[in-house]
Amino acid sequence: MRELDFDLRVLANDPGRRRSLMKVFASALAAVDPEAAVGAALLREGDALMLGERRLDLARFEQGIVLAFGKASVPMARGIASVLAGLPVVGVVASNSPEAIDGLEVLRSSHPVPDSLSVDAARRLVELASTAGPGDLVIVGISGGGSALLTLPAAGITLDNLATTTGALLRCGATIDELNVVRRHLSAVKGGRLAETVAGAGAVLTLVISDVVGDDLNVIASGPMVPDPSTFADAMAVLDKYSIGGEVPAAIVEHLMSGVAGEIGDTPDGGPVFDRQSISLVATAADAAAGAADRARLLGWEPNVVTTALTGEAREVAVRVAADSREMSAGQMLIYAGETTVTVVGDGAGGRNQELALAASIELAGDDGVVLLSGGTDGIDGMSDAAGGLVDGHTEQRGRALGLDSAAFLARNDSNTYLSSVGDVIVTGPTGTNVGDVLLVARSG
Repeated sequence: MRELDFDLRVLANDPGRRRSLMKVFASALAAVDPEAAVGAALLREGDALMLGERRLDLARFEQGIVLAFGKASVPMARGIASVLAGLPVVGVVASNSPEAIDGLEVLRSSHPVPDSLSVDAARRLVELASTAGPGDLVIVGISGGGSALLTLPAAGITLDNLATTTGALLRCGATIDELNVVRRHLSAVKGGRLAETVAGAGAVLTLVISDVVGDDLNVIASGPMVPDPSTFADAMAVLDKYSIGGEVPAAIVEHLMSGVAGEIGDTPDGGPVFDRQSISLVATAADAAAGAADRARLLGWEPNVVTTALTGEAREVAVRVAADSREMSAGQMLIYAGETTVTVVGDGAGGRNQELALAASIELAGDDGVVLLSGGTDGIDGMSDAAGGLVDGHTEQRGRALGLDSAAFLARNDSNTYLSSVGDVIVTGPTGTNVGDVLLVARSG
């Protein structure tokens, strides 16, 4: 992973402690470096390639096929290709930050909203995947964001159909699990469909970087390489539950009803390709938290990893974390990893990490001893160019000096505008990895 190149303006206030937290954040990212994670998982000794307990003789393969998609797809693909050195390799990589890789097609795709580029990339990847035969070793690299970056609607469904359906599900209050059940049944690649496409390969290895709390393989990128426990009937039941059958396009309802009637094959719930496949989680939020703790310790802090499954409304989590900070002793650092959510009611700019940081700054107002960093490991926080926020007990005071009402900015979900004004945003640019968010809270003397 490249050296973390953050905007130095965030160090203008309290540079010593802030620089320390940025170093810890950088080490969290380094611990989930995609290329390094691939290299650690795929071990090569001569012609022997090992993934966990699986051992393959590369001499029996005619070529390697690399299929990678997600925010970390480029470094993952680069790592896979490096391990396969000496074997002819072809591949398709779908990325929102494309970079050239010798021998592989790297295609620009779109995130967070899929568009025609996402469909074109998915179509080309599936085209190559469908050529896999007994002489091919297929290695799949999946990372967060893969669901949008690899979007291929099922036959008879358009991208606009998918967007309309997703919007209706979000408005009616469907859970993320319910949303995913429907989306898997409207796709030609999700819910194990991609695995079916490479069923003819000589061997299939899948490497996954998780951006999902709990690391559920069915949820990461909508589970393209794992069996799907849900059915067309389950997907239709979601529409019925929220009475939105009339709000979604007719093509969607017709597709799901055809599936319920057995006219379309359901997503696979098992089969030989899954039995023969070896799949491994190569980087997770827990790895990022461990990397942060190691660096904090080297910098003289006493780290405590509180949780690697942080969830909840960002501003409510901020209140809990602020309460935790009041129980800390000087020299301690609390580390949290996971992913919060934001219920958007205003028209401001920001993301979950900045909202958490702004809400925390209100709770921490006047506390001289504490500093807090909340950042997305992908370097992207919501619809802004920031990765997150870095605040302290004087953030709100600096805002008041500029005539800014922090509570009003929070109420309209405008955390980016507020934190940018007081110099408390973290800007890193895309990091090339993605395992959710990291939250650091440190207390000095």
